Amino acid sequence: MVSLERIVEGLPQTNKLFLTDSYQRELETSLLKYVPESRKTGYLVTSETIMHPRGGAQPSDSGTIGCDLFTARVKKVLEHSGVVIHYGEILKGSPEPGSQVRMSIDWDARYRVMRLHTAGHIVDYAVLMEVGGGLLSSKAFHGPPESFVEYMGRMQNLSPSELERISNEVVRQARRVYPVWVDRKELQYTVRGAPNVARLPELQTYRIIVIDGVNAIPCGGTHVAETSEVGRIVVKEVRPVESGFRVVYDVLDG
Repeated sequence: MVSLERIVEGLPQTNKLFLTDSYQRELETSLLKYVPESRKTGYLVTSETIMHPRGGAQPSDSGTIGCDLFTARVKKVLEHSGVVIHYGEILKGSPEPGSQVRMSIDWDARYRVMRLHTAGHIVDYAVLMEVGGGLLSSKAFHGPPESFVEYMGRMQNLSPSELERISNEVVRQARRVYPVWVDRKELQYTVRGAPNVARLPELQTYRIIVIDGVNAIPCGGTHVAETSEVGRIVVKEVRPVESGFRVVYDVLDG
């Protein structure tokens, strides 16, 4: 594997367009760097991207990058030192830095992750309503094969059906979902019902995902614009784990 330090050396941080618009499916941008791994695989860095890297509790996007000179199938997306790196297979041609390229994401996979990630924030709300406060999460994952949120502390006597009921009421209400940016001084006045605040890194600016009237949680992920887009939330189980307990969930159409 090629060193990520070598790939990002001398490059500016990538403009992450998904932070302001999760729905953008295509992008015209410039290829800043290409580092081959083998004859048919390599790492591509563009000046901006619509592809979310793996991290922030969600899987990476996939898709294509190409132009008249080449076509690459992006299989995973990484981030290092603020630079987003697209790893994939070169299907034809040879990437040339400086060329204008067209980027497309695999929309069906992205949209499902958007629904799952927003559903995860709704599940946070449902658990908080049942527990009654003092909720801290240890980790989460909002994507296939299993979406879950883990919470610290004693295993709670939570009913999956009641968590489902509370969650799907929020879905039914079609509440708006949107990002805001705040500095550290504003953070404590902006977050609401956020179980992940205790494990936040020190940053100058924080992106908060707000679900109107429900919660406001620091998050760098992709989300739907309205809770009705999530579909039906299914809470599959609540089970004990080493750090506390895990709520496993999924989303269904309709």
